[in-house]
Amino acid sequence: MPPLPPFDPDTLCPPPGRYPMTWDEVENSLVRAETFQASITRSGLWTELQSHRAQVECLFGSVRRLWLAGSFVSGKLDPSDVDLAYLVDAHVFQAVTEVDDIADLANLSDREWCVKHGMRIDAYLLSLPATVDFRDLGLVGAMAPGDSEIFQMLGLYDEIWQRCRMGDGRRRGYAEVLL
Repeated sequence: MPPLPPFDPDTLCPPPGRYPMTWDEVENSLVRAETFQASITRSGLWTELQSHRAQVECLFGSVRRLWLAGSFVSGKLDPSDVDLAYLVDAHVFQAVTEVDDIADLANLSDREWCVKHGMRIDAYLLSLPATVDFRDLGLVGAMAPGDSEIFQMLGLYDEIWQRCRMGDGRRRGYAEVLL
């Protein structure tokens, strides 16, 4: 897969869109790239993200992909945190029923809890739709129960991740990490 396109000079972010990347490409493009060698935060953020991901995967068993956005996916030399959303298969998401596991996942998606525990992470946990066959989406009653709300939630986060903080209508891109 190609790396992220060049950052827009006005926003210092990728142009609008979702850019598929591997985990290694993210590290090479956003942590180890020559342009970020002077960063004092990126390496530490990467280590914290790796730890956070490992904890989430321990509870879910697997994560299909994740969306990375914000200043970490920008030309900013020293981002302050990592904004991300984990996208988890519906059957995996629904299988977490133990009270302690649910509490742990709630903590891992609580920014203040993460910071208190040494991870500058702002994470969201999203279920993927249970409907996997695209042909079922247009058939009345063929979509899995609850998938309409899941599709709406995914659309909401896609819209949020593409918004620039500047608030002037500018848009940005983000990375979709395929795991």
